[in-house]
Amino acid sequence: MKKICRKANEKDKEEVFALYRSLVGTYGCAWTEDYPSESDVAADIEQQALYVLCGESGEIMGAAALVTSEEINHLVCWDKTIQKPCELVRIGIKEKYHNQGLAKELLYYMEEDAVKRGFDGMQFLVSKTNPKALALYDGMKFKRVGETYMYEIHWFCYERKF
Repeated sequence: MKKICRKANEKDKEEVFALYRSLVGTYGCAWTEDYPSESDVAADIEQQALYVLCGESGEIMGAAALVTSEEINHLVCWDKTIQKPCELVRIGIKEKYHNQGLAKELLYYMEEDAVKRGFDGMQFLVSKTNPKALALYDGMKFKRVGETYMYEIHWFCYERKF
């Protein structure tokens, strides 16, 4: 099946939000009824930070955002040689497409685009109770650099220098 990775647009907002809602409560997912919100999706689109992976029919199979955020910058675990990091947030793949390598495909596309946009690294938090996500990032050779407790959740800190 041919897939297309692209930046999300205003027309994608409802479908991305529905995708995110569908994952709340699934095994390992740290999301809640309040997060991610419709305003998170709208802000990601407005900032041209939201990416989608679509099938041939145009169906959105997955989504994620690359943002510049001050929320995790204070953590001491990050590689100090990364001067302009982006933060990976809100990555989700429709449950019926799990275990097909789609998250990896989306991440590779996003990483290429991040380099084009001038970022020199990617940093993010992963719930310690999300074994699929942990396996994905470990398998893609992201570096686990620390741990933190934020938003009432225990996280591992991951990064990659470009």
